[in-house]
Amino acid sequence: MPDTATPVVCLHSSAASGKQWRRLVAEGGNSWQWHTPDLYGHGGRPNWPELMPSQLSVEANGVLAGLPFDSDQEFHLVGHSYGGAVALQMALQQRHRVLSLTLYEPVAFGLLPALGPNEPEWEEITEVAAALGAALDRGNDFGAARGFCAYWQGRDVWPDMDFAQHMRLAEAMPTVRRHFEALFAAQWSDSLLDLLRMPVQLICGTATRASARRVAQSLSVRLPLVKLKLLEGAGHMAPIGDAARVNALILESLAAMQKVPAV
Repeated sequence: MPDTATPVVCLHSSAASGKQWRRLVAEGGNSWQWHTPDLYGHGGRPNWPELMPSQLSVEANGVLAGLPFDSDQEFHLVGHSYGGAVALQMALQQRHRVLSLTLYEPVAFGLLPALGPNEPEWEEITEVAAALGAALDRGNDFGAARGFCAYWQGRDVWPDMDFAQHMRLAEAMPTVRRHFEALFAAQWSDSLLDLLRMPVQLICGTATRASARRVAQSLSVRLPLVKLKLLEGAGHMAPIGDAARVNALILESLAAMQKVPAV
């Protein structure tokens, strides 16, 4: 790739890995300097540091420490689901370096309680997290993984998977519990989000889960330089299952962001 190519850091969803972005990297080519790190407890990355709290800053600091370019180098961020929330945390910590954010349904669930009492989307996602935690506490990692996948896929996809996939997903569930805890704790204020003065492209599927849609709606009115794109018929896992359409939007966004200076 050209030495002058701008870095793009892509952060994957819970229970996936950096390999999620292989097709995007292939389609994006050498116009960009691609980095697709594994997050804690996923792919080849060690588990969440045992003594560290369940906070997005822990994950963000881990990613930042592992980036293979200079600590003053500017870069773009791409993120999906949990990875999108981590990208927002990285941008808050590195506002002078992050050129843009392109996020597919960043699930910063900690924003939901502030929207009003008895938010149904908040109740929905806390029930999902509670069911996952209860299954893990019973030693039923496979049950935790099956319920987690069914929620985000919108149906029970467990019978469609082989045993190796079952094992990989089950092994990720203790870390996914950490993810939920970190996402619920990310209760960013309006004044904090207002500091994000880089362009932000949000992408949300019209067939996604209510909790993810509600977060996207909230961010679309709380971030200073944000655009929201709705992807017709797409669900939460579209960056994996409908990668052609999602990748086209991501690459279009990156090309446009390259020409828009941060404020």
